[in-house]
Amino acid sequence: MPFRPFGPTVDVELQRQGGRGMQKLLGLDEMYLSLDTGRTTGHAAGIAVFEPHEESRDELAFLRERVKERLLKLPLLRWRLRNVPLSLDNRYWVDGEVDLNRHVRRIRLPKPGTETQFHAALDRVMAQLLDRDEPLWQIYVVEGLAGGRYAYVVKVSHGLADAAVIWTIFDQLSDAPTVDLADVPIRKEPVGGKAEMLVRGVSGLATKPLRGMRLQLDTAVWLAGRLHKEGPEFLLDTAARLVPGELSKPLAALANRRRSDDEHQVASLIPTIMPPLSKVNGTVTGKLAIEDFEFSIEDLRRVGKIVDGTVNDALLAVISGAVRRYLTDHGGVPSRPLIAAAPISWRTGKEKERWANQVFMLFLPLATHLDSPLERLRFCQRAADTAKYNWDGMPSHLTRRASEFMPVATLAPMMKVISRIPGNLVPKLYNVSVSNVRGPKDEPVYGGAPMHTYYVYGFLPAGSGILLGGQSLGDRMVITATVCTDIVKDYVVLPRLIQESLDEMLELADATTSGGSKRARAKVMTH
Repeated sequence: MPFRPFGPTVDVELQRQGGRGMQKLLGLDEMYLSLDTGRTTGHAAGIAVFEPHEESRDELAFLRERVKERLLKLPLLRWRLRNVPLSLDNRYWVDGEVDLNRHVRRIRLPKPGTETQFHAALDRVMAQLLDRDEPLWQIYVVEGLAGGRYAYVVKVSHGLADAAVIWTIFDQLSDAPTVDLADVPIRKEPVGGKAEMLVRGVSGLATKPLRGMRLQLDTAVWLAGRLHKEGPEFLLDTAARLVPGELSKPLAALANRRRSDDEHQVASLIPTIMPPLSKVNGTVTGKLAIEDFEFSIEDLRRVGKIVDGTVNDALLAVISGAVRRYLTDHGGVPSRPLIAAAPISWRTGKEKERWANQVFMLFLPLATHLDSPLERLRFCQRAADTAKYNWDGMPSHLTRRASEFMPVATLAPMMKVISRIPGNLVPKLYNVSVSNVRGPKDEPVYGGAPMHTYYVYGFLPAGSGILLGGQSLGDRMVITATVCTDIVKDYVVLPRLIQESLDEMLELADATTSGGSKRARAKVMTH
């Protein structure tokens, strides 16, 4: 399972293969594609770092050959975007040949190959929009890192599929993939011509009402099942979850009257309609950078155990403490908690669309307003538990189908307008993005070379200046802060602030588990 509630795991739930010659985009896919405004981007990257080989080889030639060998397993690497004439229906992904010389490239760092130089190269790569006339991905071999190290960078548009697919690509390119995907033959005959797209557009337009009726029927079946199981109180619970922010509080209070304080509480899926203003929000300009910090999973586990919580609870508390420290030195800490957005998946392995966006956003408050580390941890545990409980009370499995009826033609123009609105005026539901995916226990191997470190480079929507995300590899996890440097200007201090926040939590864990004196415990709890 993933470290809930952040997002999908990268193993069994992505095993189903669903490649076809053409696949229709739905609203979720178009939503992510619309982030390519010039100021904001809708792509993410996974970065794998390797130690030097015992035997030298042409790493670019090796990787191109490996991608060529695995293209049948990875049909999305062959997909191009095709429009439907007159916008009669949603656009399609169309299968075809791919030029690996264009898509798998080399970057050589100048000597001495420092981390600063490496990060600068990554910043340049991530600032470039992907060519919409080509498959929306790039893979880079970065050579010349200090000590003879090198890296693979897999950059993929979120419009193709949710970010968990990046690790699926890494897995399939390894010497021994952990998931056995069926081959999907490349369509040799031309597909996606204007005549064919026109026919598909007319057909899709004609059958759209039927798909809407089927969605309504499936929603009614879900509602009937929940009513039978939970009784009429379920209607009040659902209303409280759907009404946004502060408007939901009277309904939630009524719904929770029959619940004890020890039970899960009903709450809106959108904690507030007006997140607090902060110095991590502003006008996203496209000037991106990253900083990273490596955790021991065992350290996070120790922190979580303080409140019988999870690694997720601990990570949220550490992030809350680090962001609080940053805000303390940069404009002050808001009295209300900042709101975080975290991807959450409804994948079951039964989806027909194997390569697609099967995620949405889970909104939850961070404990940035609390000074006590213990109270921050408790708050984060409750917030994550409440958000996930209320998400599970909704028909999330129908979200992707429902997104077909979004006004997709207006998404891209609307996002371009929003990206140019001053940051403090941009309508937003959250302040920061967080992401955390559980990776493999064993290091994958590529041509005999084991992956040493793995981390992610995210993207920023309009108004949000920071994303804190990561994935574990073995017993370690690297969290990266993807920032807009025009908003989070002093971003280089973030690793130190994360370390200080973690140390504070570990001190609390030591005091709690060692049976230390009341005086010692009071000291760490009132920091």
